[in-house]
Amino acid sequence: MSKTVLVIDDSVLLHKLIATHLEAEGLDLQSAYDGESALAMAIKLRPSLILLDVDMPQLDGFEVCRRLKANSSTTTIPVIFLTGDSMMEDKVKGLDLGAMDYVTKPFKPEELRARVRSALRAKNQLDKRAMLDGLTGLWNMTYLEEHLAAQLSLANRSGRPVACIVANVDHLKAINNKHGLPLGDEVLRSVAQICLSQCRAEDAICHSSGGKFVMLLSGTTRVGAARLADRLRAEVQRQLATRGGVEISVTCSFGVADSLIAGDAALLDRADTALFRAKQNGRNCVFIARQPGDDIRAVA
Repeated sequence: MSKTVLVIDDSVLLHKLIATHLEAEGLDLQSAYDGESALAMAIKLRPSLILLDVDMPQLDGFEVCRRLKANSSTTTIPVIFLTGDSMMEDKVKGLDLGAMDYVTKPFKPEELRARVRSALRAKNQLDKRAMLDGLTGLWNMTYLEEHLAAQLSLANRSGRPVACIVANVDHLKAINNKHGLPLGDEVLRSVAQICLSQCRAEDAICHSSGGKFVMLLSGTTRVGAARLADRLRAEVQRQLATRGGVEISVTCSFGVADSLIAGDAALLDRADTALFRAKQNGRNCVFIARQPGDDIRAVA
């Protein structure tokens, strides 16, 4: 997927020049020619990067940058100012307003490309960190929401299934109360590592809260996902029987569903319902969501 770059400048010629210089970068270049329309486009497009000219009529680049950084929906978008070669004061002012970098005009093509690449790499790293769970290092629920929508869209277009496993650490509150929160956190990190060790690199593994984990498995049916869930269940029970010589007997319950069942838009809900049945059945087991009318069954 190409990165969107919004170029804001009142010069049509400069837009064409930037497009020529960045042609080989595979970017989706969007153009705005005044400050007001640029602000509206930035909110709508949420570009990965903004190239912003300082000297524009009505709203100049400084005011545009100030408003971008003051708006919660655009504040994290990196801005590179386009400034005149001798305008050092403008460069300093732009950086003080929150711009990431600047490129002087007339700019060298290789310098422009290098600064654009650097800004996009930095933005990608920030976006990734914002989608990581601080406790386990797994993806968080923000990532899950975006990834789930994309996976279901692909499954609908291609007919290739996607499965969902929802897991919950059994009696986590009791573990925290008895052994303390530090050990409870260690349990969650250990479960995360077990999931990582058993899942494929392409599987999305997410941690929510309250000891809940969600896994999305592309190209996998509920049958294959249930087998994986039962391996995870057995590994958690085996590896987390004790910690530091203390018996803690950690177990997990699992719910499984896939996109081949009717109502695949509610994939996560159906996996959650299967998890609820697993808890009702005494925990430390795996339940699979089946076709409507075929109820929800335990792994044989």
